[in-house]
Amino acid sequence: MSALLQVHQLDKHFGGLHVLKHFNMTLHPGEIVGILGPNGAGKTTLFNLLTGFIPADAGEVLLHGKSIRHMKANAIVGLGVARTFQLCRPFVGLTVLENVLVGSLGPRVKHHDLGERAMHLLSQVGLADKAQQPSELLSYGDLRRLEIARALATEPELLLLDEPFAGLGSSEIEALSALIRQLHQQQALTILLIEHKLREFMQLVSRVVAIDFGEIIAQGSPTDIVNHPRVIEAYIGKQNPLDMDPHA
Repeated sequence: MSALLQVHQLDKHFGGLHVLKHFNMTLHPGEIVGILGPNGAGKTTLFNLLTGFIPADAGEVLLHGKSIRHMKANAIVGLGVARTFQLCRPFVGLTVLENVLVGSLGPRVKHHDLGERAMHLLSQVGLADKAQQPSELLSYGDLRRLEIARALATEPELLLLDEPFAGLGSSEIEALSALIRQLHQQQALTILLIEHKLREFMQLVSRVVAIDFGEIIAQGSPTDIVNHPRVIEAYIGKQNPLDMDPHA
């Protein structure tokens, strides 16, 4: 199977701080891959580099074999790469429906009735009944769903989710996990996921890339990663909070 995304020797400094170091990764269509690492490991910097929000210092990013490293964020979205953020960022002053319509304005979207399509996306994420509400009045859990709907409105092949469970309670996390699985299956999305809720993270992904201080320290299945000594050390030193059955 040909690769959807290939990352070669990607490198980023902020002043004297080497945030991402010679990072290599390949994503194949239909995968759900997790990026695991403690705070400050370089996970969100990686997302920012892949989506054109900041420039890389060196290395290459290929989408379907073509370089996107020097492209701006809006051009990368137009090629089928969308993302969410750690902090929810609705367009304040717009309704929930209007927020999703904004995501429908890109060149990939060819539908004639954008309003009907936006309502369909809101129905998929469970927000159809709140379509006319101001987006700033949504609960935090609903804002997470709105971000996903707005990203889906761009018609992505690759969806990057940056800590989608942050700030959510256990019941909200369970429901959002089910939604992510459903979207992955129904829309044949490839998903790259950052998350600190480890049990839910490990149950969602099929493969994990673990990083620390900007370097890859392990790659493999969730079972391999939770037992990997370098991953355990990166998180807590001698004790292991990753001591779990990822399939439980």
